[in-house]
Amino acid sequence: MSVTLTTLPPQSPSIDATRDSSGRRQALTTRFGDFWLLGGASLLVWLVMISVQGFRSAWAIDQHFKNLTITTASLSLLVNYPHFLISYKLAYTRGRSFISTHWWQLIAVPILMVVTFAWAFARYDVPVSQLPLVSLVQRAISGFGGNANVFSGPRLGDLLFAIAFNVMLFTVGWHYTKQVFGCMMVYAYFDKYPLSKTQRTITKYALLSIWWLNFAYGNSKGVQNNFSQFKYYSFDLPDLLVPITEAIVVIGIALVAYEVFWKNYKERGRAPGVNMVVPFVALYIWWLPITRQFEFYFLLTPLFHSLQYLAFVYKMEDTRLRTLDHPEIRGTVLTVGIVLAGWMAFEFLPNEIDTALGTFNSWQMFFFFTAAMLFINIHHYFIDNVLWRFRDPEVQKYLLA
Repeated sequence: MSVTLTTLPPQSPSIDATRDSSGRRQALTTRFGDFWLLGGASLLVWLVMISVQGFRSAWAIDQHFKNLTITTASLSLLVNYPHFLISYKLAYTRGRSFISTHWWQLIAVPILMVVTFAWAFARYDVPVSQLPLVSLVQRAISGFGGNANVFSGPRLGDLLFAIAFNVMLFTVGWHYTKQVFGCMMVYAYFDKYPLSKTQRTITKYALLSIWWLNFAYGNSKGVQNNFSQFKYYSFDLPDLLVPITEAIVVIGIALVAYEVFWKNYKERGRAPGVNMVVPFVALYIWWLPITRQFEFYFLLTPLFHSLQYLAFVYKMEDTRLRTLDHPEIRGTVLTVGIVLAGWMAFEFLPNEIDTALGTFNSWQMFFFFTAAMLFINIHHYFIDNVLWRFRDPEVQKYLLA
């Protein structure tokens, strides 16, 4: 989720102003539930995992770390997959006008990706050495400290999938940071916490700097990565980018602490609410290399990110369903349908097609399983770019109500 804030939240120091017409304080689920969903649960789990990391020689501890792979794979059915698939429901049920207005994200991007994967399927075995343009790119990026192995192939299909993986890894950082920015801005709105345009900009770029650091850190060695038997390379960016982005992250934290939180407290006597701060803190724990615990980073961070997203979906759909007859039945059908659609899109259909066509035997990769994951992940970021905007009438009506 990425929120584009284009209106100032109402400015008022009164705590009563944070309550809705029924006297309840505004929230996505409940104030208590939001704390855990927006980041509190992830901070608690991370703290436990970091605390017991040094005792993994004990079977009673290490077995639970090892079980996380299976546990999170099963939880994906209920959390990760629905968080992707519900974005399609939110976007493509808005009507023809909405889709045509945002034609690039909702029409052009998916068509471009389908064409790319269709090309990969039709010409997978074509040697990259037969493509002069690729050789030219290899030589060009090598001169800038890049990793020519990203474009090495050796087959056209390998090349196209490697590029898709690097696009996904680039966009995922933008997506995570903008979602946390959205969490903070929505709770600033709920709590009537005053933020100037400058303060919002400082907060946004402080969060984005975590993306920059993580991308530089993950692309500083040009290493080989694996996904379901498919191997691809990251870029070999200049080593200097890591300390530079680390310094920017530190400066960003200091600026938010002083220019946003401290100045508001000093000038208005207003401290930020805990539900506004917890996603901010959580993102640093999730993504900073210095706080990284292997299983948490690779297995649980996507889960907690998805939980964070689903809190917003819950508010949108709950508010919408309350205006209709039999909301409990409609809500159950929607939930079951989204879970089933996620399982079909990520697992059942791609696997069945791969099995029927023997893609692994042909290319040593599960073509449709990998393509489905890449397609949905990348397109999800583009969809969210148009869904979560403060001036959007449905966001105003259902999320901020």
